[in-house]
Amino acid sequence: MLQYLKNEANLTHTENGAVTYQSTQSECLDLFATIGALRRESDEEITNRFLRAYAENADLAMKTLFFARDIRGGIGERRVFRTILRWLAHNEPQSVEKNIPYIAEYGRYDDLLALMGTKCERDALAYIKKQLEADCKALEAGESASLLAKWLPSANASNDDVIRQAKHIARSLGMNDAQYRKTLSALRAKISIIENNLREKDYAFDYAKQPSKAMLKYRKAFLRNDGERYTAFMNRVTEGVEQIHTGTLTPYEIIAPFFKRDIRTEERKAIDVTWNAQEDFTGGENALVVIDGSGSMYGGSDPIPATVALSLGIYYAERNTGAFHNHFITFSENPRLVEIEGKDILEKVRYCHQFNEVANTNIQRVFELVLKAAVKNHVPQEEMPSKIFIISDMEFDYCTEDCSLTNFEYAQKLFSEHGYRLSDLVFWNVNSRNRQQPVSVNDQGVALVSGCNARIFSMLKSGILSPFALMMDVLGSERYAAIVA
Repeated sequence: MLQYLKNEANLTHTENGAVTYQSTQSECLDLFATIGALRRESDEEITNRFLRAYAENADLAMKTLFFARDIRGGIGERRVFRTILRWLAHNEPQSVEKNIPYIAEYGRYDDLLALMGTKCERDALAYIKKQLEADCKALEAGESASLLAKWLPSANASNDDVIRQAKHIARSLGMNDAQYRKTLSALRAKISIIENNLREKDYAFDYAKQPSKAMLKYRKAFLRNDGERYTAFMNRVTEGVEQIHTGTLTPYEIIAPFFKRDIRTEERKAIDVTWNAQEDFTGGENALVVIDGSGSMYGGSDPIPATVALSLGIYYAERNTGAFHNHFITFSENPRLVEIEGKDILEKVRYCHQFNEVANTNIQRVFELVLKAAVKNHVPQEEMPSKIFIISDMEFDYCTEDCSLTNFEYAQKLFSEHGYRLSDLVFWNVNSRNRQQPVSVNDQGVALVSGCNARIFSMLKSGILSPFALMMDVLGSERYAAIVA
């Protein structure tokens, strides 16, 4: 009776009336499945979701937190990480203290600044002091230094809050303003920070060695002040002679400028080169991406969920070498199979974006469209999509044939009635504004992920399609072995 009661109490509805679950029945899995889709949520909502997972299994919750921040192997969520880190420093400081040495490794040195004014400030400052001393010794010995100096606040900044923080850090390091400023300047010159070059209009640097975010962020300055050399470098990237770093960029970040203003021809070309230079995280599967183009995916602040979904859909469809290469399905009221058209990424985005209906969220029609095409044409199981990525805010419409079923249950039932096995499904959340999940903890043939990062595609190559098992495969890897509560 207790389990029946738990199951009944766990049922809820999406904003559009579909039966769904309040929880997967694992607080840690709930966090893992949505932590990349919380950028638009309040600090309180973010920390509330984390504290529930922490209460269930503190170690798993901490690994999920560092997976979320991990800019090289995870999904690169900065604000969510810092919000939770600060909450932990106030409420569970021992969990932060154990992991201070890993904060910059998985994120950036300025993530440590989130600990100022908390119970962990002294430990954070001690770590900064130790690293800064090591960097100064490296500078004297002509060896390479860390990026700490790049991310420490400057005492001569234009922002009063930054100046106050810089002075506070300088005093804790036993330095006056002048000593602190000279130390950072010397180290920054050693590590060749691109911002120094731009400020001094010194363009004698190697574009191939610049960080990915800097290359995207300063593209207009490069074009304006070093147009000939920058354009020549980007041409060499196109020809495959040189490489551009794109490792910490997401597809969304690359195309976001197209939705904000007009783009000059030279800038348009630079963005296209950057788009094409992204690492390929797809696996050549017979898989299909489905992107939500409904009204609830629009509005509010960055990132716009509809644009995130579109960026991931185009990214995967272009790189997928399976049967559905260059195609994806967009759905709202009516699903449409879209074949990507356009000579560059701007044209492709513009073309694909106009298929979004900005109406309701009828995922049921997508399943019916796939099945109808298969049944009508006697398609064998092996030619069906082996996997379907559903990139959405998960606010699906209710099933009109049987509103007591979840959309996952309806799809399983529908395919089975026609002699087919339902394709493996990946529910990819890009805007988790409500606490609900489309499947439960141990459902088979399904995965739960979230965020803007295309690296997630590579995490699904393992073939593990059960929500909890996939989470444990990711968090149980050597990458997160050292992270504990």
